[in-house]
Amino acid sequence: MEALNRAYRKVELFFGNLKFAVSIITIFAVFLGYGTFMESYHGTEYANRLIYKSFPFMLVQFCMFLSILFATLIRLPPKKHLYGFYVIHAGLIILFLGSFVTYQSGIDGNMTLAPNIGSRQIQLNQDEFKIQFPSKGKEASVELPYSAGPKEMNLEYEGIKLKTFLPFAKNDLHWIPTKIEDASQSSSHYRIYNDNFGEFFTLSLHPLSDFTNTQQLGPLNVHYMPSTLYQCFIQNTKDGLIIWNGETSECFSPNETEIKKSKNISGKTIAQIQFLGQTLSFLPEMSPLPLDHKSDLNENSPFRIFSKKLFEKSPHLFLFGKSAAFFNKEKQDWEGVPIEINGEAELPWMGFRVRLLNHHTDSYPTMTPTYIKPIQENSQVIEGDLKAVEVEVNDQTFWVRSGEPVAFNLSDEKIRFEITKKTITLPYEIVLDRFKMDTDPGTNNPASFESFVTLFKGNKGSEKHHIFMNHPLKFDSFTFYQASYFQTPQGPYGSVLSVNYDPGRPWKYLGCLFLVLGSIWHYFLRRKHLAKPGATHG
Repeated sequence: MEALNRAYRKVELFFGNLKFAVSIITIFAVFLGYGTFMESYHGTEYANRLIYKSFPFMLVQFCMFLSILFATLIRLPPKKHLYGFYVIHAGLIILFLGSFVTYQSGIDGNMTLAPNIGSRQIQLNQDEFKIQFPSKGKEASVELPYSAGPKEMNLEYEGIKLKTFLPFAKNDLHWIPTKIEDASQSSSHYRIYNDNFGEFFTLSLHPLSDFTNTQQLGPLNVHYMPSTLYQCFIQNTKDGLIIWNGETSECFSPNETEIKKSKNISGKTIAQIQFLGQTLSFLPEMSPLPLDHKSDLNENSPFRIFSKKLFEKSPHLFLFGKSAAFFNKEKQDWEGVPIEINGEAELPWMGFRVRLLNHHTDSYPTMTPTYIKPIQENSQVIEGDLKAVEVEVNDQTFWVRSGEPVAFNLSDEKIRFEITKKTITLPYEIVLDRFKMDTDPGTNNPASFESFVTLFKGNKGSEKHHIFMNHPLKFDSFTFYQASYFQTPQGPYGSVLSVNYDPGRPWKYLGCLFLVLGSIWHYFLRRKHLAKPGATHG
């Protein structure tokens, strides 16, 4: 027992030592300064993950707690002139305990309120990964690591491997090699520009690519098609029809003498055309599909009909990898131009040119998440707000991104993957009745915004509340603050409330009260003690 007491005394003296306290406070100040710097440049979430809620910072705070505790214990038994000192340190200890209770049991999140739609869900700041099996009615949730950098997860669930988690990422363009070269599944990267505008874009025919074969650039519509169709597009025929075989990409532009036209019982024009040794019948005014022997649309046929007349009234650019075609209104003709790698072609609209930067028939483009420190500007994260998890199923690896659920077909089972925020459900409901926003005079910049809500308490009735800055809604130990807003696709504004539950708040208030009272008490007791004859300053 005596040896244990000596060991305890050493620990007490070590943590209660003034040099140790100064060292811990210095380290704590360095952490705070670095955290403030990270928060200003990279955002609050990044600073929380890197500094404020990291294990080293928690350890420093725990050492501060031990220093305060043992600095009090080594001054026992109580001395009258240190009563104020004891109260101050008791306040600090209570403050630490209250903060610990809040850290363990508190809730910080957001509630999104669409106009006139009730909500019970609080979205927390913790990310989770959901795996859903709809046919089995089964769902699994995995809490994602709370880290500032990439994290290897190495988790497996029913043959599904979760490999890497990126808490902050951006999409970068990568080209994935294919086993064979296939011109019908080509991909290209272009730049279109004039003296006032320029934009890069990527188009692909490959089924695994993240890119499509169409692009909208203001009033210009861009279409990407197999190179075998190019010659048919630049042929100028009276009807402007193109027929092609979707399986082989062979095409044919019939002239007027090669089309036999008739009317069906509904008065619609039937076009009969000889193509690849077959007689094909179409209703070009109604559908690209051919007719079968019963005059019904044949969806199983590989043949399609296409009318270029539909694309002559507004700007349409057709790209075929290393060539381009368009309708020239001045000449009233379809024109084609070849484009080599790093070559360009002039377009008949406002001085625009199109440049071919890359063209591949043996690889396809994807947007692959890449880790990046988030970049903050005007208190908004402008880059790096994407989260991603690398998943492997049956030796196939793919990324699941936040806001983009992924469905994967595994034999007869469809599996759904999604990154979401952890949520909790309240036993009551809040409805946004009206959102009000005031702007700065002469601008559209929001000066203030506020929410008028109805709180439905089940059998206890309902209450009307007005939430605005420094005027939150407090109910059932939760506090709802006005945080932000958003505009719905229909036009009206919705509201975002910041939700806080702080079970350690009474302890923190009590600790602060002790600090104030102890400081006053210690000041007067210390003055009284020093005023006594013979009192020392030690």
